Amino acid sequence: MEDDTIQKYLHDQPFQRRLGTQVTEGLFTADLLHILHNLEVEADGRKTFPELMNDHFEMIGSEWKKKANKSEMALQGMLLILEYCMWTPATSSELFERLVNFLGFHSIQFWKIAVPVLFESDFTASTKYRDALLFSLALYDVNTGKSRLKEVYAAVPGSREALLGENAKAFGEKFHHLKKRISRHNSRASLLDEVATPGKDRSPSAGAENGYDSDTDHSIPSGLASAHFHQRVINVSNAPPVSLKKEKTGEWEIKQGSGGLVSCVDPVMSKHEDNVWLANLGMNVGGKGGKRPSNSDQSHSLAPATNTLGLPLIKQTIAEVLFHVLAEEDEVANVKDKNKEREDLSLLGVLNHYNRGRYKLNPVVVQEEDYNVYYGGISNGLLWPALHNLPEYISDEYKDPKIIRDHWCSYVRVNYQFAIDAVRNSRPQDFIWIHDYHLVLVGLIMQSLDPNLEVGFFLHIPFQPPDSFFDQFALCAIPLLRGLLRFTKVGFQTHRDRDRFVAEVEKYFKSAKICFDKQLDIYTITLEGVTCSLGVFPVSIKNEDFLQFVSRPETQKLSADIRKKMLGPHPTPDTRLFFSVERFDYTKGIREKLHGWRKYLEIHPERRGKDVLYQIAVTNRRSVDMYRVYQDECMAIVEEINREFATKEWTPIVFECDGLPRDQLVAAYCAMDIGVVTPRKDGMNLVAKEMIVVNPRAGLILSTGAGSEIQFYNAGLYGAEGERNYTRIEDLYDPLEYAACFYDAATLNEEERAKRSKKIHEFLLAHDIERWSTAFLDPRWTHHVIKKIQIETIDDFFSLMIRTRHIRRQIVERVLEGVPIRQHFCISLTNARDSLLASTASPNTLRVRAPKSSDIATFDIQNEISELERDLSFIEYVESDDPDNIEQFVESLSKGMEYFHEQVDEATALLTKADHFFYFFTDRDGTLKSYSCAYPASIQPAYSGVIQAQFARRCAQTCAILTTAPMMNTGILDVGTIPEGYYYYGASGGREWYVSPSIKFRDGFIQNTEQKLLDELFNRLSLLVEEEEFHVFSWIGSGLQKHYGHVTIAHQDVHGSISTEKGTKLKKKVEEITKEIDESGELMAVVHSDRETKVLLKTEAGQLFDKGNGLRMLCTNLNIDLKEGNILVCGDSSTDLPMLEECLQRNSSGVFTIWVTQDRKLQEKVRALCGDFSNSNFVFVNSPEVLLGAMAQATIRETCRPRQYI
Repeated sequence: MEDDTIQKYLHDQPFQRRLGTQVTEGLFTADLLHILHNLEVEADGRKTFPELMNDHFEMIGSEWKKKANKSEMALQGMLLILEYCMWTPATSSELFERLVNFLGFHSIQFWKIAVPVLFESDFTASTKYRDALLFSLALYDVNTGKSRLKEVYAAVPGSREALLGENAKAFGEKFHHLKKRISRHNSRASLLDEVATPGKDRSPSAGAENGYDSDTDHSIPSGLASAHFHQRVINVSNAPPVSLKKEKTGEWEIKQGSGGLVSCVDPVMSKHEDNVWLANLGMNVGGKGGKRPSNSDQSHSLAPATNTLGLPLIKQTIAEVLFHVLAEEDEVANVKDKNKEREDLSLLGVLNHYNRGRYKLNPVVVQEEDYNVYYGGISNGLLWPALHNLPEYISDEYKDPKIIRDHWCSYVRVNYQFAIDAVRNSRPQDFIWIHDYHLVLVGLIMQSLDPNLEVGFFLHIPFQPPDSFFDQFALCAIPLLRGLLRFTKVGFQTHRDRDRFVAEVEKYFKSAKICFDKQLDIYTITLEGVTCSLGVFPVSIKNEDFLQFVSRPETQKLSADIRKKMLGPHPTPDTRLFFSVERFDYTKGIREKLHGWRKYLEIHPERRGKDVLYQIAVTNRRSVDMYRVYQDECMAIVEEINREFATKEWTPIVFECDGLPRDQLVAAYCAMDIGVVTPRKDGMNLVAKEMIVVNPRAGLILSTGAGSEIQFYNAGLYGAEGERNYTRIEDLYDPLEYAACFYDAATLNEEERAKRSKKIHEFLLAHDIERWSTAFLDPRWTHHVIKKIQIETIDDFFSLMIRTRHIRRQIVERVLEGVPIRQHFCISLTNARDSLLASTASPNTLRVRAPKSSDIATFDIQNEISELERDLSFIEYVESDDPDNIEQFVESLSKGMEYFHEQVDEATALLTKADHFFYFFTDRDGTLKSYSCAYPASIQPAYSGVIQAQFARRCAQTCAILTTAPMMNTGILDVGTIPEGYYYYGASGGREWYVSPSIKFRDGFIQNTEQKLLDELFNRLSLLVEEEEFHVFSWIGSGLQKHYGHVTIAHQDVHGSISTEKGTKLKKKVEEITKEIDESGELMAVVHSDRETKVLLKTEAGQLFDKGNGLRMLCTNLNIDLKEGNILVCGDSSTDLPMLEECLQRNSSGVFTIWVTQDRKLQEKVRALCGDFSNSNFVFVNSPEVLLGAMAQATIRETCRPRQYI
């Protein structure tokens, strides 16, 4: 239906309202009625828009999916529904969820239509539909566990980058690159950059067809892929590490904060001034609009400093993240020197001063209304009491489904803003550390924004929800479980909490794969394709922060004054001062403690007049009803006890509600005889550790609800039998047990008490905050890291090597992009190498059990070990700031090769002679990589992947690797490490090709009947190698492989470990089986080479399909004309000769070829073949390392020479 026809029925089209149109629910209802009328549907005009949706939603959607006459009008109905959801996002989440569910497989199609008009509405009518859509999809993903937000990114390129402000960030990074280059103008790299003009260099293979721009896609990318050598910590928490207060003069006062989180994390953050702390500082948006800075300004591409291979220098491309604070315009209009006085008065100025010389504190700004509900509602009204297993304190308002849905939306919205800010402030190498129950969903949302970031989470409170929590509050509870599993790693305070979390995951996510590493004490859980590691890390304190006050004279005097004030001027020797300090919170067990103290005084009258309970309960959250009621009840109990038992000279309870500065708190610790820390359920309760670190002669009373008690118990400090170094309360609700604990602690002689506490003191000195943070941040315990193992079976060996492929692929990607290499990559490759070395029976010889038999397989793994060592050396070189780092690494390849330099020079001269290649066709194994002991272990090293990719980028346009290996199922794509876009892959001798995810093709002449014969042959050979006599052939070399169009089985390995007699027997057996299947011999042919036997399907003409046929098929499918430009061909065996011949036939003078072989006969064949076409452009080298060295030198030459531009 044409637009003008639609217009007759609608006031305005959805998202395309005329300026000045007042959007109301009545307008939506009228438009919907018009659409229904045109769809010939009777509708009740008295109903509201949501009511009409309930009646007709399915019909409108189904009509659109039909793609019939009325589909265009139905599409307007779908857009109208979306516009209504965006107009009222807070109340339409259920309708939006219904819309997204209905779209199903049509999602991307719908978003391609809807998103552009939605974005246009924001530009023309100043709506905020884009933000509403992206958040609504994030909420949907949180609630359902799906990834619909990614569908919008796929449908609308650039939407993700716009959301994260990557252009603005890239501008800041490029500006820093320019400053860095100016500061290094005397360096070689800088001079080379000065003569080069930014622009398109060379296109790798994909560029020939798709307009691929290598500089924009494979150099330093904009935005998130900035380069900075060291790994920063991006700390994200609800509460900031400071307290802010605005004075009457208008000036802001900023003070370092206190509390458990700050005590734990501040030492980590203070190690480097580039670390960033994101937190809400209380300056939120309360309905008043503000202008956002424009991201529209863009700069031209500016390449960072590079090494001679054209790779970004990781240490040199240090980028800064700009610091942004949302403030009133008149406060930040000008912050230069002329307005310095004004800046000093502004919050921005105060924060800038705070950030100088320390880590950067950046505020996260959200809507005030959302924040109040998120913090005072869901966080503290539901999650806090639920996770402490105190359901009686869950707010009654959450019995209303509508309220909990509305509040949940606010909780998600705040987490969404924290997630966006965290991604915007991060670099690919950073570790983002999220803290506590307020921000459980941040990891899940960050996954949808950038799945490559490493995001950890630490839960500072218990995880002990009541059994009813996941059923009664499923809307929140299930997403919380899923949200925790989307972090890279999660830390709990105690084993009790982690075990409970794992149990709930097992119960509610049946498909979750749960593994436990007993040696590391780590769980890994994989759910919906994402893996998370779970560890236990009891938080501690920075001991020196407290010990520094202990010996000071002023502390000793203040301590004595406290004892005199509490106990009187002349206390008896057996008088005891009990001390407690905590927040005035119902989780802390203060009320139960007071009841226990009353009972203690009742049943032990002899202690009256002696013992005093000094309680500091820092008042907080008085605005929350349940807190205010609880606090008032406790104060009333204190008054009753003092009224009942106090005398003129003695007060049984001294109760204070103001916190103490640290020096005074240490003095109180020194003054006490017994510390009391008895929460109902709590996190680690660091105050218990502070007490004994400061005063190792004091006693300690702990409840089993304290996290520190669980840690001490597990450490053996309180045995079920034997020594007990503190007093333990198990039932807080039993005043008699409380009283007994008070009495035992009070009457224990001081010498014994000091002896017990000394053991806790020593334990705490050995387990301080440095050990805690180091343990949590240590990458070695996550699932990403390859662990050291004892290799006992073939499967152990092959799976270890495949895991190194995943690591090496990431290394290649990061080096090509100029992104620093994560620490755990080096750890993984080191562990893999060490596992191989530790498992060898003799040098370089690995003996492992074969599957399904008692056979012992023997592998020479010298190549695998040396390639891992080269990769580790490569990482060390590439992370240096020397522009010659790659040349230095290539030089290191020459070790043990006397011929290396001469042959590299000769091969480089040939490459230089050609200057540039239109096409590069090469074999892989034996040519670009030395042969391995078995194909599943034939993983391409990272250094090789980088050199080959850079050669493709700089020296050639269309590049292809053509191999006889299969494509998948332990094929070329499984063992390669080069990212997509650099090379095409031809497998099975070129009978199947992979160009890109959307471009794949095969030899179309193979019939199903022929493929079935090949399948039968493969099955027969599979049974053959299970026989004891032939079992060894299932693992040597390439083993038994099924290709497209042929089957291969290795009869010898590269080390010649199989006897000639045994190999000959296998070859005869293969010939017999082939003859039985293809009696006429018209369909299949058996071909024996030095190490493999191949059974190939013949071509339609009855010939054998070779690499020449495969290359011809590539050219036909992609319209490649080999007559254009120069061609480089590389190979190492006779199977590569047809590839060379095909190129010579097409372009005899433009072919250049390098052969990796010392075989004189093969060399003569190459010379003869080239001679037939009057071509002398050939070179022979002894090893793949020489070829890689020449490719590197050619790339360096191409990168370093000045380029001419018109």
